[in-house]
Amino acid sequence: MNRHGIIPGPELPLFSDSVPTFEAIADIALPSAHTILFLAVDARGIPSDAVGRIAGRLLASGLIWVCVWGPDCERIHDIFDEVHVGDGLTEPGFTLMSTWHDDETLEEALGFFVDCARPVEAGLSSTSFLALTVGNPGWEAVVRHHLAEAARPVPDPAGEPEVKTAMDKECPPDRTS
Repeated sequence: MNRHGIIPGPELPLFSDSVPTFEAIADIALPSAHTILFLAVDARGIPSDAVGRIAGRLLASGLIWVCVWGPDCERIHDIFDEVHVGDGLTEPGFTLMSTWHDDETLEEALGFFVDCARPVEAGLSSTSFLALTVGNPGWEAVVRHHLAEAARPVPDPAGEPEVKTAMDKECPPDRTS
């Protein structure tokens, strides 16, 4: 897992990682007790039950927000929501925010993730951001570059001043649930 620094504003750590297949997400440990996830995946051909299993594992591990980008991302978003709500007989223990970004470029979707995705519930300790790419080294390179530009470096233990590199941006309206 790559640490890119701190996202200015919420002052939360920003990480990225990549996996070769969707199923390999099961082997990823979320970086904190509460995680805001960006998922870049070409989901065409990934069975819905496999998505449901991964969604259940991530939700049980502390996922509080998921932004999905790539072909068939709306379906992935919907499955995460369905797993979170369950059978509807019991109220989920937390609010899951989820967005899909099917008509945006990868850079635009990453901009939303970095600039707009924030914990909904107050008082969540140990929250971080994780951008995860699945099976596409080109996407991984774009993600790493964008995150390096957006994050403020981790403070230098020698006491050097920190430099903010991200610009304040207005968050556009988006499809959320």
